[in-house]
Amino acid sequence: MVSQSDGVGESAYLCGYDCEGTCRGCAQATVASAIIMFGADKTLFKIADGFSGGIAVQGTGLCGALAGSIMVISYFFGRDYDHRTRSASEFRARELVRQFRKRFDETFQGETCPIIQNYLFGKQYRLDEPQEKKAFEKDGAHTGKCNSVVGTASLWLAELLVKEGVLQTGNYESMKVEND
Repeated sequence: MVSQSDGVGESAYLCGYDCEGTCRGCAQATVASAIIMFGADKTLFKIADGFSGGIAVQGTGLCGALAGSIMVISYFFGRDYDHRTRSASEFRARELVRQFRKRFDETFQGETCPIIQNYLFGKQYRLDEPQEKKAFEKDGAHTGKCNSVVGTASLWLAELLVKEGVLQTGNYESMKVEND
């Protein structure tokens, strides 16, 4: 099992954490970690766009780190179009998403943006209101708070993907050195 102290886990955590600070979108940052670390299709990044910030940056819906994680799990283990007439329960995605969701919910005391904001900040923000969004960012949303949720989700994804036999194709640290 991968842990944050080993190379893959630590790299995945840092990748998700840093990507959230750079792109300021929890769903896209979580997906970006899987693209960088495991070679997921880059189209997933675009697909994740509307899920960041509690869906469409309103701060009221599903946490983007969880939504992005579900997308990645489904990408690797879900039913594809060519198998659309087969039962989706024949594929691993649903069981893996259930496990991931349970872990996420237990750790962050819920799975929606308002609940996680309360967990991280002790209060909630309406991200579609300019003053609230400004306060959210000033209070550390992209400089530690949401980054840690994305980093943790990215770490768990790395654990899951490695355990399920997905090969690591990239390394965040070496990519950073190349881009610096």
